[in-house]
Amino acid sequence: MSGVSVASEVSETPNQSWSRLENTSHSYMRYDLFIRLLVFAVVIFISSGLVYAQKSIRQVDFKNFNYPLSGPLLGHSELKWLGNPKDGYSNRKPIHLVNGDDLEKVSSFVMDGQEYSQFAGFTLQTVDFADVTGEGKEDAIIVLRYLTGGTQTTNYVYIYSFADGKPKLLAYCHTGSRADSGLSRVYGERGKLVFELSDLKKSIGDCCSSGFVRTRYQWQNGQFKVSGAHEYGPIEIEIHK
Repeated sequence: MSGVSVASEVSETPNQSWSRLENTSHSYMRYDLFIRLLVFAVVIFISSGLVYAQKSIRQVDFKNFNYPLSGPLLGHSELKWLGNPKDGYSNRKPIHLVNGDDLEKVSSFVMDGQEYSQFAGFTLQTVDFADVTGEGKEDAIIVLRYLTGGTQTTNYVYIYSFADGKPKLLAYCHTGSRADSGLSRVYGERGKLVFELSDLKKSIGDCCSSGFVRTRYQWQNGQFKVSGAHEYGPIEIEIHK
């Protein structure tokens, strides 16, 4: 007597199908979240490694860097140290340099078929290294230029030391504008910070001056203090014929 085999198909109920799809969806979401967290952790690890791999102040990328900012951006007629809560200045949005610029186009015009644009914001002017605290270690002197989109400009100067594998802000200030105590030069000399600002008494219009006022600053008790008397000297002015 031959046996007959009967194959029977068992179909899923709607509830079972929904449950299976729901479990598959949750598994995919958990996997996707895991991948995202893993990528984020790798990026943070690499970034941290780059920061802590720095061995000196010269390895810091000040062209791609965030700088604090406070107080009014215009109307400067003197050097003023910033960042002291006692000044009553509110903090502004930090300057975020990317490839040396934090600029925004404010206007443009077309001449002879070519567009010309004017920008406002901050741009990196110079980065120099010198001992300005008298501790025998190099510090960074960063000069940023603030552009208004017009003729008025001013400079911001940031002083950073290097500790625990990363830059440490010591102080920052703004100078005056152009002939009115505008920045001519800033540098370190014999463990002190030296500013040379345009002498308003020797101004040649609003743009410039034929002389400078030199002031030396010594690092004392966590701040730069004037050291010695002011000095005066000439500024060479290029005359284009």
